[in-house]
Amino acid sequence: MTWALIADSSCNLREYRPTAPDCSYAVAPLKIEVAGKEFIDDASLDVEELNRRVAAESTASGSACPSAGEWADLFRGADNVIAVTISSNLSGSFDAAEMGRNLVMDECAREHDGQIAGKNIYVLDSHAAGGKLELIIELLDRYLTNNPDCTFDEAVAYADRLAAHSQVQYSLSSYDNLTKNGRMPKLVGALASGLSIRMLGTASAQGTIKVVAPTRGDRKTYRKIIDVMRSDGFRGGLVYIDHVSNEAGAHALSDSIMTEWPQSQIRVLPCGGLCSYYAEATGLIIGYEWLGE
Repeated sequence: MTWALIADSSCNLREYRPTAPDCSYAVAPLKIEVAGKEFIDDASLDVEELNRRVAAESTASGSACPSAGEWADLFRGADNVIAVTISSNLSGSFDAAEMGRNLVMDECAREHDGQIAGKNIYVLDSHAAGGKLELIIELLDRYLTNNPDCTFDEAVAYADRLAAHSQVQYSLSSYDNLTKNGRMPKLVGALASGLSIRMLGTASAQGTIKVVAPTRGDRKTYRKIIDVMRSDGFRGGLVYIDHVSNEAGAHALSDSIMTEWPQSQIRVLPCGGLCSYYAEATGLIIGYEWLGE
């Protein structure tokens, strides 16, 4: 039996290679439209050029999720498929993936006289974006590596546990796209930018972005991020830090986390197009295991 782990491009893993046997990884790209030009969020995208175009455009731009057909094409490539999407409250990617799943399962049923044994597809709503999806993909890959004889239902149950016991934080310093798209009042965005205020947010239970606190200065920002991680129950483990042209800040945060929890494993990645579009210049997205009470 072959396996496939698939994410949409709100996951910033681009060249990931699974360690599990007979397992592949693929990305379903979202699209970003700026002033009538479409940018496909795949490994060939020039993210810096996208960010320049977005910053220069005074009107609102937008994004589009992968189509059901695009998801279906990826789903056909393996016997067992687990797909992870950006929060369904932020994008239509989850719904499109579910439609793609139904297309492929219907095809299998028609080809095998109504029987679909040997083909399994599960679509997981991450209720987040960025680092949380990367965490789920890597830890799910580890699970399949360590449990090569697991059933599809066992792998799905583990994926669900990962989604329930991981979290993401967003540290933003630029709010142009939020104000252009009406998600933040222009006066508030201008004031926050003018005062060099970073906004720290996290994923709510509904998969929307919930503001935790404003912060000023890098050290105070990193300390607040660590405080929130601790209150979530983080005690060391896998962490993904995604950044928008802010590698130095990502590594400084990584150093702070390692000082607090030396046993942590930290991955630093540049954001792809979709996450760069929303996190904007110097933004950070942090995904980590959440242990709770």
